[in-house]
Amino acid sequence: MAAPARLLTFLVLPVFALSACGSSSKNSAKDFQGDQKAVAQAVEDLQTQGEKRSSAGAQKICDDLLAPELVAQIKQASSKACDAVIKDAISDADAFELQVQKVTINGDQATAVVSSQASGRKDRTDTLTLKKVGNAWKISALGAAASG
Repeated sequence: MAAPARLLTFLVLPVFALSACGSSSKNSAKDFQGDQKAVAQAVEDLQTQGEKRSSAGAQKICDDLLAPELVAQIKQASSKACDAVIKDAISDADAFELQVQKVTINGDQATAVVSSQASGRKDRTDTLTLKKVGNAWKISALGAAASG
């Protein structure tokens, strides 16, 4: 079905349309403190698991890094399981480098402004929405480009 495929592209690919090969990896979570650091670390963990380009990495993203609501959206939009959708998305990405520029927390909700660079393109800025689930910050929405 074409409509679910477009929805999945919107849900998953903005984060996985990432940087040019050969860029150096920097853990931007080190630039933050407290809960802001925990939010930034969730984004860094997404990058780390995506870099693995493996079924295990995709499973970890679905199980540990995405909020249950986002996993449900992915499942609803596809006939595939979340990990299969994520595996397809990370297999299509050129490289993985996310730099968290800003973190804003409001209660159990947070946003992370993330920059990346795709091969031969301008820097791209996306906003990820996170939700505190138990003691962990989990990605609840993979936002559209804020500028680029």
